[in-house]
Amino acid sequence: MRLNKFFHLLFSGLILFSCTKHEVIPAPEYSINLDYSFTATIDNDPTVSFTSEDLEYNYQATQEKNLVNPPQLSSAIYYSNITSTSTSEAIQIGLGDIQWDQSTGEDPALSTFNTFFTSSSNAFPSFNDNCSPGFKVIYTDSLGSIYTSRADSTTFKSVKFSNIRQDTDATGDYSKFTCSFDCYVYYESGTTPQPGKDSLKIQMGKLKGYFKR
Repeated sequence: MRLNKFFHLLFSGLILFSCTKHEVIPAPEYSINLDYSFTATIDNDPTVSFTSEDLEYNYQATQEKNLVNPPQLSSAIYYSNITSTSTSEAIQIGLGDIQWDQSTGEDPALSTFNTFFTSSSNAFPSFNDNCSPGFKVIYTDSLGSIYTSRADSTTFKSVKFSNIRQDTDATGDYSKFTCSFDCYVYYESGTTPQPGKDSLKIQMGKLKGYFKR
C-alpha cells in the first residue's frame, strides 16, 4: 500500500509539473544612448553649456529634403538643434548635402547615409551658407537675436567632425558625432541685437550629438 501511494503521488506530481506553463520573457529591445551636449565660449562668455542632463534643454535631429524624380538625384541636409525651454537661446548646426536616387526610397539607403558621414570631405567640411554642400552654424541668443555663420567670413573659421558612429534601434538610424568648431556668426534676423553685437565670436565650440536618417 505504501508503495502504491508513493507511485500515485509521484505520478500526480509529474502531471502537475507537465501542465505548468512557463512564462516566455522577451529579450530586451536594444536602445541607443542619445545623450548630447554643447559647450563654447561665445562673445567672451565661457559659461555657455547645454546638456541632456539638464531637463531645460531639448534636442531635435531633422532633415531638409529636396525630392526629385530620376534621373535627377534627390538631396537632403541634416540638422542638429538644441533649444531651451526657459530662454530663446539655441544652437543649430547643419551638414549637407547627401544625394541619392529617389526610386530607392524617400530616404537614402543606410549604406549611403553611413558613407556620407564617414567621408573625409565631411570630416572637415567647408562653411556654406546653404549647406549644399557644406556646414553652417545658427546661434540664437537669450534675447532672440539669430546669428548665422558665413562662407565669405575670412578669419577664425574651422570645423571638424570626429567620433562618428552609426547606430540603429527601433526609433531609427543615427549617425552620432562630436563636432568641434570656431567661427564668427553674424546677425540675420529676430530681435534687434544690442549695439556692437552685429557679430559674435564662437570659440572652442563642441557639440556632441547625432543626425537621424
